[in-house]
Amino acid sequence: MTSLASENSPKRPQYYPILDLVRFIAALLIIFIHIFPEGSTTSSIGLDSSIPTLLGVSFVHALLRPAVPVFFLISSFLLFRKIELDPENKWKHVGSFCLRLLYLYLFWYVLGLPLTIKDIVGYASQGDTYNIIRYVVITLWKGAPRGYWFLVSLASCSALVALTKSKKSLTIMTVVAGILFAYGCLNAAYFGIFSLSDDPVSKALLTVGNYMELSYCFLEALLFVCLGKIFALHGPFKIRGNVAFIVISFLLMIGELFLTLYFRLFVYPDAYFLLPVFVFFLMNRILSVDIRNESFARTAKKLKKVGSFSYLFHIQFFAYMHWILDATGHNVFREQIALLLIPYFVCVLLAFLLQTLFERLSKFKYLRFFRYSY
Repeated sequence: MTSLASENSPKRPQYYPILDLVRFIAALLIIFIHIFPEGSTTSSIGLDSSIPTLLGVSFVHALLRPAVPVFFLISSFLLFRKIELDPENKWKHVGSFCLRLLYLYLFWYVLGLPLTIKDIVGYASQGDTYNIIRYVVITLWKGAPRGYWFLVSLASCSALVALTKSKKSLTIMTVVAGILFAYGCLNAAYFGIFSLSDDPVSKALLTVGNYMELSYCFLEALLFVCLGKIFALHGPFKIRGNVAFIVISFLLMIGELFLTLYFRLFVYPDAYFLLPVFVFFLMNRILSVDIRNESFARTAKKLKKVGSFSYLFHIQFFAYMHWILDATGHNVFREQIALLLIPYFVCVLLAFLLQTLFERLSKFKYLRFFRYSY
């Protein structure tokens, strides 16, 4: 066992190999979310299912959905941990962080342009000008083929949270972020409240939230970026019975999701009220784990790269896969959930092989842009 970071060097941030492993696992969970056929695990308005089925769907969402917030929190934590140890170069770190995300966005945006063009041509053929404008705006915000909103949200929210200079200002921003997250919940797990209301204010809020799909982009991200900075400044909190709180909050999440499904409010699974509670206790426990084994660190670092690439790659993989199979008229993966594990493992295997290849190619002078693929 050897130390991975010199504790005597305040300028060198401590390395957390456990976080690399967690990000890899989170990436695998996110891919699993996206392999389901559209609508199979989302809208519950009009859904008539048995209680065991609803409990099963609730469990699946409770298990998978924390993955994206965990990504936000870890990325934020590492950025602000670095800033905390080198405050003189705060904006240099923020700038490098956001520039890196921009390069990632551009790399994958270009690869996804054929899909964006295909959709725009489809709207144009129908004379649907409204949806052409909306689609262009959303794809610029979220990234073609509408899957890289995470990068935009992480960059914008991190820059915003970096503006806080004191604990008081951070607390205020966290409270505001909590309010915005609550609104995001009303556009997601509690969407049915608005959709069933004739109140003009509710209709207006629903329209604004849906037009830019903000609940996917900004509203849910800011709170977890704030929590990442809080952990970076404070470190893990000493909470007696933290593991018990993880289990309890997980079970309560299942209960909350079940109720939104049962009462047919649930449409989008991305935000619900107990999600940040569970993520807080989970990350508090993870950040208290200190593994200093060099072999584990090397493996975790490789898994982090593969996980990052897998997350970015799978959006293109499944989008192009469905495009090709739909064109043939034999897309069995949209109809038979039992077959979904086949493209899942193919995607992960290809991600591993391509990430390894791109990393090697990036060592050549004129192929360095491949480093911006993960």
